Amino acid sequence: MKKLFLASIMASNSLFAGTCSDNFKFDFTFYGSPKKEYVVTKNTFDSFKANFPDEKLNDATLEIDTLTINTSADMNNMGKVWPAAMAKVRNNNTINHFFKKFENDPTKITAKVIEVSDSEIKIEFTINGVAKEIPFSYEVDDETLKATGKLEILDFNTNAAWEQLKRIAEKAYHHGKSWSQIDLNFSLPASCK
Repeated sequence: MKKLFLASIMASNSLFAGTCSDNFKFDFTFYGSPKKEYVVTKNTFDSFKANFPDEKLNDATLEIDTLTINTSADMNNMGKVWPAAMAKVRNNNTINHFFKKFENDPTKITAKVIEVSDSEIKIEFTINGVAKEIPFSYEVDDETLKATGKLEILDFNTNAAWEQLKRIAEKAYHHGKSWSQIDLNFSLPASCK
């Protein structure tokens, strides 16, 4: 009986294990054209590891494999639609002319939640070996916490890499202007707060 009791407790605990990491979703939006009319939403990375100590947001970490960028969710092109193959071109351009040009850790972005308050979440991002804290505002809606923040990619000593990507993107795709500020979004169950 004692073994059965312990087994049932362990089984019930495993049902809830990973609730935060299993339901964690994130994406980012980038912009092109002088008036930001070229908007690519819902970009993400196919390979990442999220860790939520004690199934809570505080001290949570995220490690992203930059070589798995996925821009296929939004194929809009200022009122037109790109062919599906364009996502692979965008992904490869970003990998080869941006991430691979980083001086430090070109295949990795990490993030760690530093503080969770009633009004914002502070997350430290490390990109190209440079760490910077980014504030996220958030709201809880229908049992889901949704957070948004803005990341200035040039704050991470990425100027040389950014110039390489801009040379390709601005001429061929972004109608003369690439914006270095990226909108970040993530969501997870409100119980993870």
